[in-house]
Amino acid sequence: MGYALIELKNLVKHYTSRKGVVTKALNDLSVSFPSKGLIFILGKSGSGKSTLMNILGGLDVADSGEFIIEGKNIEGLSQVELDHYRNSHVGFVFQDFNIIETFTIYQNIGLALQLQGQKADKHRIDEMLEFVGLKGFGKRKGNEVSGGQKQRIAVARALIKNPRIILADEPTGNLDSKTSDQIMQLLKKVAENNLVIVVSHDPEEAEVYADRIIRIKDGKLAEDTGSKESVFETRPFEMVHKHLGFIASLKYGLNSIGKNKGQMLITTFVISISLLFANLLGSYLTFLFNPNPILTEMLGKEGLAYIMNDLQGYLSVSSSRDILIAMYIILVAVSYVFLSMSITRRRKQIGIFKALGGNTHDILRIFVWEGIVLALFTWLFSTYLGYAYVLDTNIKFFMGMPLLQTNWFQIAINYVLLVIVMLGFIILMVLNTLKNNSVISILKK
Repeated sequence: MGYALIELKNLVKHYTSRKGVVTKALNDLSVSFPSKGLIFILGKSGSGKSTLMNILGGLDVADSGEFIIEGKNIEGLSQVELDHYRNSHVGFVFQDFNIIETFTIYQNIGLALQLQGQKADKHRIDEMLEFVGLKGFGKRKGNEVSGGQKQRIAVARALIKNPRIILADEPTGNLDSKTSDQIMQLLKKVAENNLVIVVSHDPEEAEVYADRIIRIKDGKLAEDTGSKESVFETRPFEMVHKHLGFIASLKYGLNSIGKNKGQMLITTFVISISLLFANLLGSYLTFLFNPNPILTEMLGKEGLAYIMNDLQGYLSVSSSRDILIAMYIILVAVSYVFLSMSITRRRKQIGIFKALGGNTHDILRIFVWEGIVLALFTWLFSTYLGYAYVLDTNIKFFMGMPLLQTNWFQIAINYVLLVIVMLGFIILMVLNTLKNNSVISILKK
């Protein structure tokens, strides 16, 4: 009889509703788990089984008690350390799969490796796909495979991290009986060398496949049947502290832009138009306050003053400034709307990154790159239009005289402003999403 891989001692977890009602999800629960085997946790809705799984996976923390893994008590770890714990030791298999539909299978599985600072080696991924019965599926996208195949992908993604624990939350809940049997047989095979914990409400399935069945009732251990032998293989308890690499985060950012071309083009066009008018107004104000010296030689002071006064009869300095401010307000508003829609639409993707062990910096880095690339593309497009309009205006209305000039200082300010606005909104929105929502609630939406 060896030591247990995991020991939970006197865990207590309360939840308080908005109306102040306190629910005790776990009530002085103590249980241990070996390093191998397929263990089912059963219980009715509200019994505390999902809370137990969330704590085991580092998605939630107990109010009190001890969570000891390989002799180390990880209760009290910071959120960053819990991210590292999930990255290093936990593989998740969810009921609704939680694969990223717009990613290829290679990308979905490779993400787990990249979050550990490793290369998404296709040969290694192909070997894992062959193990789960999906040889040759790597180039397909997540929305091109069936539910059962998605669950196999989720198993492959969990296994490729070489985790200590695989947590499966109702892994067959959305599958037909034949596919459910196939998935359970796969998990049974995985459990020969790994600890696989399945949270389920299906006692019949547990009786067929489980090495051990733990029943939870009212947050307490109600029954523990089956093999309790603590199989333990010594392995150093280490945390992976690496981040998503520079190239990987840039690729994911570009991938997201590429999947939303229509929305990106509309946003780019609207922001570019506002910047175009800002550029033209900047050129106009530059002419009024700092005209090209060549014009004085060509037109003389009186001729130049006449043109200035004539132009201000159509568009005064104060009106120009008001319109310029309005253009920048439009820029800020459109940027906010686009980024808000983008982040809201990808909330689940954020949750998947978190559940796989990605930390806040990893997630921010992807969105930041997306913002920088979008800002650069928009700025280049609007600058080109502005330069072309200035040349065209001088030719059509001022006989080719350099009356209007591109204000390159303002052009530079425009890019800095655009980057600051986009990155500011991105950082605030992503941090707000992660701060005000648990990973579990994000994944369920």
